[in-house]
Amino acid sequence: MSVNDRPDQFTETKHCFEKPAATFMMLFAEDGSFLSADDFGILGIGEAISDHAMWQRNGAILKHVFSDLELEMTEADGGVHLICGPETVTAQGSTDGVAGTFVLRQGPAQLPSDHLRHLQQHGWVCLPSILAPEIVTGLQRIACSDEFEGREPELRRQIVQDVALAKTAVEPLSLWLSRQYMKTHEIKLAHAPGVNVLTTDDGKRAVQGWHSDYPYHWGINAAGKVPTPSGETVMGVQRIVCVSEYTAEGGATAFKLGSHVHDRGPPENWGLARDTYRPGHRAENGLPYGGPDADIIEAPAGSVIIFDTRTWHRAGINRQKKGRAALLMDTTPAYIIPYSDTGPDYQALLESEVHEQLSGVEQRELRRFMVHRFLGPAGPQSVIGTNEILSETVPRE
Repeated sequence: MSVNDRPDQFTETKHCFEKPAATFMMLFAEDGSFLSADDFGILGIGEAISDHAMWQRNGAILKHVFSDLELEMTEADGGVHLICGPETVTAQGSTDGVAGTFVLRQGPAQLPSDHLRHLQQHGWVCLPSILAPEIVTGLQRIACSDEFEGREPELRRQIVQDVALAKTAVEPLSLWLSRQYMKTHEIKLAHAPGVNVLTTDDGKRAVQGWHSDYPYHWGINAAGKVPTPSGETVMGVQRIVCVSEYTAEGGATAFKLGSHVHDRGPPENWGLARDTYRPGHRAENGLPYGGPDADIIEAPAGSVIIFDTRTWHRAGINRQKKGRAALLMDTTPAYIIPYSDTGPDYQALLESEVHEQLSGVEQRELRRFMVHRFLGPAGPQSVIGTNEILSETVPRE
């Protein structure tokens, strides 16, 4: 019996997330820093996200989650001014000086520490609808998906087509969770961020099989894969951005949630990626495993799924009549060699008008995130890049 004939195909266990009815709010200063307060209601400005940067809104009043502090909002050009008692809040987070302008944005549905606890306990977490609607629209425009389906893709690098892609790459909560989970602040993007579309399955094409992501690459024919279990050392966190709504019928990613604890690759009888791409494999063996021991995370567009890259997973089978867009961003500690060179995309970003649309914090994060450096013998740090001549002339193994 082939896998296609299995009665349990497309019966993965579903984990469904809906758009939150209510979320915390976050306040951003002009440079992109967060306005927070300590347990005693003392205001402060910083680049690191935390529970203390969460606010609850009631009309024009913002209530701090861990103190009795309340701020009153008044409209200002490009944002809001904040009143703390009889005084206004400055751009530095104090109440002594000229009023600063802040931007109020939707935050997560749960406290950052709650999301981190779930990630640490289970190896994955979903941030439903964490991205602002205008960011989702920008990503869909790049992907030519959803309401932009049928639009001709641009030939320019995606990172300069819309500011939404760069902002998504450094979305603060998912970055903070990645750093905390990998236990290092020094993290890098393993490849340039790019949106892709999973088109409707035709019943014949080769499909992606089960595997673990870079740098483990278990289940994949790839050089440089991690040869042994890494234990408490986490070498990668993957972020999947649901550019389109993620549904089982639409080809949402299939997982074996919790499989990262096995610290090894998926079983061969599930259909590995190294095999499923071989010509004729699907006709002979059917689809990769898609029964109840696998998991599907269904979530609205604008959600972010974060998971330990050791987790067994594969692309879903798109059975709807439209494409499903997603953005994958593999994140690794800085000591891991990148999967591909992110330098050209970062350089293109620097030379584009998109870079000027980013806040100071976002610009710094992207520089740290996409530029790989090494410390030379004489001391100066040099940027690492690929050698184009060698890449073209050295034969592939």
